[in-house]
Amino acid sequence: MTINRLASTLLLAGLALGTTASHADGLRFFPGLDKDFKAEPSLALSAGVMGAAATNSDSMFVYGLDFNMNCGLIQTPDNRIRTHVQINHVDESGMKATSFELSPRYTVPLGSGFSLGAGPVLGVVLADNGRNDKSLFGYGAVVGANYRKGMYYSGLDLRYLNTSQSDGVSFENWALMAKVGINF
Repeated sequence: MTINRLASTLLLAGLALGTTASHADGLRFFPGLDKDFKAEPSLALSAGVMGAAATNSDSMFVYGLDFNMNCGLIQTPDNRIRTHVQINHVDESGMKATSFELSPRYTVPLGSGFSLGAGPVLGVVLADNGRNDKSLFGYGAVVGANYRKGMYYSGLDLRYLNTSQSDGVSFENWALMAKVGINF
């Protein structure tokens, strides 16, 4: 699957979930400042495969951490927006990269602890192609499925990230990552 096709698929999935989100009445701003706010955080280890245009490789191993919680900046009345902060690292095919990503996602509960979410991704990628190393701005989209039950948390994300280019260094990529962790 080409990166453009993947980006189109993620965009359509995000728009489909976004139509549901647009019907949510009563958005709250800065709910994290309310004394009754419940963050319900989760922390997970993640691992998966990544494909990057700069390396022409669709099977680089990527690993990292995922921290997510109910969004404290903007929230629906039924707490469907969760913010994911991810740190991912890859060191293969002549490319070393660490990304720091922020992804607020509108989630739809599917029942029995399962949910499906989609949203934008903003990030910074520290990329080194062996000739130059640069800090690159990144943006993209993500869709993910999550399972939360008691202290157990797991999920699967499909993410596309486009980056700026600087001195011949770029790191446009997609990643499919599984994650396992705990709820607090």
